[in-house]
Amino acid sequence: SRLVFHDRVMPLAVLGSQDIAFNGFTIDWDRPLMSQGIVRGFDSKGLTLEVDPKRYPYVIENGQLLFTDQTWKRRPWGWMEFNPQSRGVEAGTGDSGFIDANISRSPVTELKPGLLHFALQSKRGPKVGNVLIIRHGTRDHAGAFIENSKNVALSNTDFRHTSGLGVLAQYTENLTLSKVNIAPDPNSDRLFAGHDDAFHLSNCKGKIVVDGCLFDGLMDDPINVHGTCIQTTEKISSTTVRAKFMHDQSVGMKFADPGDEVSFIDRGPMNPRGSRTVKSVKKITNELVEVEFITALPDDFKVGDALENLTWTPTLTVRNSVFGKVRARGLLISTPKKVLVENNVFRSSGAAIFVAGDSNGWYESGAVKDVTIRRNQFIDCNSSSYQFCDAVISIHPEVPAPGKTPYHRNIRILDNKFITFDPAILWATSVDGLVFKGNTITASTTYPSYLGRKEGLTFINCQNVQVSGNTLDPKFTGRQVLVSGSQAGPAVISGWPK
Repeated sequence: SRLVFHDRVMPLAVLGSQDIAFNGFTIDWDRPLMSQGIVRGFDSKGLTLEVDPKRYPYVIENGQLLFTDQTWKRRPWGWMEFNPQSRGVEAGTGDSGFIDANISRSPVTELKPGLLHFALQSKRGPKVGNVLIIRHGTRDHAGAFIENSKNVALSNTDFRHTSGLGVLAQYTENLTLSKVNIAPDPNSDRLFAGHDDAFHLSNCKGKIVVDGCLFDGLMDDPINVHGTCIQTTEKISSTTVRAKFMHDQSVGMKFADPGDEVSFIDRGPMNPRGSRTVKSVKKITNELVEVEFITALPDDFKVGDALENLTWTPTLTVRNSVFGKVRARGLLISTPKKVLVENNVFRSSGAAIFVAGDSNGWYESGAVKDVTIRRNQFIDCNSSSYQFCDAVISIHPEVPAPGKTPYHRNIRILDNKFITFDPAILWATSVDGLVFKGNTITASTTYPSYLGRKEGLTFINCQNVQVSGNTLDPKFTGRQVLVSGSQAGPAVISGWPK
């Protein structure tokens, strides 16, 4: 079935249900909630952009560009430069931008219907012939929303566009996404699909399986799997605390159910103080909750510690999928349960894999304990600049005050193929037990190297590191391994320049 939607709407929702399967849908919009235009000129006087007024209606009011539909009128706020040949983010742009000016606020003149001139001054600008993807919507409607459910499967489904996240799942047990493509029609000149992440899967449990999926034309990460930390603000009694949802995108969520296991985390070294079982949870406001535990709080508990729900954490398998050159990173992993990433192709414009975890910024929790990344291809990844993109694989939890115990542990990177223009392959912070073995690294000349680091492998405050059996392109033999940090432990490095 092909379903074509209009305006701001959520096509699919699964709420409080179980044993649900969707199969064989194509989902698109008549007038997408994004727009695009072709760069026809750029010089010292400004930018000339061709926009199809039938597909992407607009008006100019008081010299400002507004995109429109029958029920809305919106000013653009986000711009990304895409290359029509690669159908992905133009190298060297990303979140660092493609222009030294506020294009959204620049005076606009319509030279003729469909041809716009932005009066601005900038030393750099987009390439003529490239496509600017323009965001002017809000991320308030996912393509599919799944909550408080069990045993849900989507298969053989194409999301040609979503006005927010692609698939948003939270507090759901057992989720299978098989041959779910969030990508524009390959036969169309439209280069965008998702307004934000493709699969954003938070606070789930059981098994998450992603198999045979395609991600292209996205404005954020294809897959993000994580929990949600909250920060304690008050000790009510020996068994009870108040805590706050710190990030505005998590406000209003539930935190836990009676019987859930919750960990107390020292937010400096990001080490757990212990865990307790929840007796009750009382909502005070959308931001504040009161959590009572069956037994007393840890002896070393301090107000300001974070709480992490360990019950609502899933195993994760991602296989046989293709990660296109979309905005930001590829796969974000923050779960303590077993993770397997195998037989995928990554062409990410940022880091292909980001192993995250924090309780100080995004509050996306989940110290990993068992991750295997094997038999994947990483092709010319990390060609643009974004947050946490230190290398093709970036293991970068936010640990403000590193302690003796690393945050992550047991990560194995095995038998992968890296084809890369930049030698920065792996950046790891705060890991105990990291193996990088049997990988092949081949130099490419697709883009110029831009990170400027001499190290191919970087280990900061890591312990029990093993590097062996890798094949390194002779062009990268001058690249070294960096082991540093006050809490750095044993590292066995062989077959790599020291």
